[in-house]
Amino acid sequence: MRFSIFLIFCFLSLTVFSQTFSETDIKKLAEQVNRQIKGVDIGNGIRAKGCLSLGRTLIYQYEVPDYWEAPYNIKEEIISNLKTAGAAKTYYLHNIDVDFYYYMGNSLVKKVSVKSNEFSTFSFNLGEYVSIKDHPKSKEVNLKLKVPVGWEVKEGDRPNIVKKFTNEGNTYLILIKDNVTFFSRKQIREALQEDNFVEEFVQETSSFLKNPQVIDQSVVTVDTYPSVQFKVKGKMERSGLTFPVIMKCWVVFYEDKIIFLQAMGIDNPEFRALEQLYSLITNSVIFPEQYN
Repeated sequence: MRFSIFLIFCFLSLTVFSQTFSETDIKKLAEQVNRQIKGVDIGNGIRAKGCLSLGRTLIYQYEVPDYWEAPYNIKEEIISNLKTAGAAKTYYLHNIDVDFYYYMGNSLVKKVSVKSNEFSTFSFNLGEYVSIKDHPKSKEVNLKLKVPVGWEVKEGDRPNIVKKFTNEGNTYLILIKDNVTFFSRKQIREALQEDNFVEEFVQETSSFLKNPQVIDQSVVTVDTYPSVQFKVKGKMERSGLTFPVIMKCWVVFYEDKIIFLQAMGIDNPEFRALEQLYSLITNSVIFPEQYN
């Protein structure tokens, strides 16, 4: 089966819309794709009838010849082709379902429905542990955590960044700074209960962003250490260019150190899709020395 023509049209069309797709946007997309593919010979006697939308579902329609039989794995083949073309990731990120209708004359002979989550190109599986014990930037912190499958482990490129995990422009990093003095877990828990402590700490930590907006913040525990979790978005300037970013951060108060477990990316649906993975990485954190 050949879907290359409509895939190219569809993928190019998706790029003209905003980062967040409303049902109106999807309808406009369907109208544009319909004009582009209607009557196009796909090959093997298959011809595109057009494209329409229903809510958040795109519906592609085809005319097939009398001798046509749907492959037994047609749905898997469609998903694979869409992933290869790069369109599947866009459908997934923008929550767009896709149906494929195949007609012989006026009779519908095959319908294939693919939900947006089935287009996911992300792996949420974690691999082996990576330890920062004895790392020259670890400041004697002994910590290990799991790396997502398929992500690359790199050395930090700034003084306090120990390690970072990267994949297609997405980054999760470990950053360690010295605290002013030693604090026990009990002392930190008491401090975190004080009025405005968390709010002021988050604001100070986010001050490197322009116009920062705190989306959420809370007190959590990472392994057994009191921590602050927060998400903030704003703008960042690099080499004269300003662009929107979003950051999810866990701040672990570890004795006389502060550990930042930080995920940052462009403020778009891809970052929101990966938030679950970032939480899984953080939940895998272990401080081995406390179990000795």
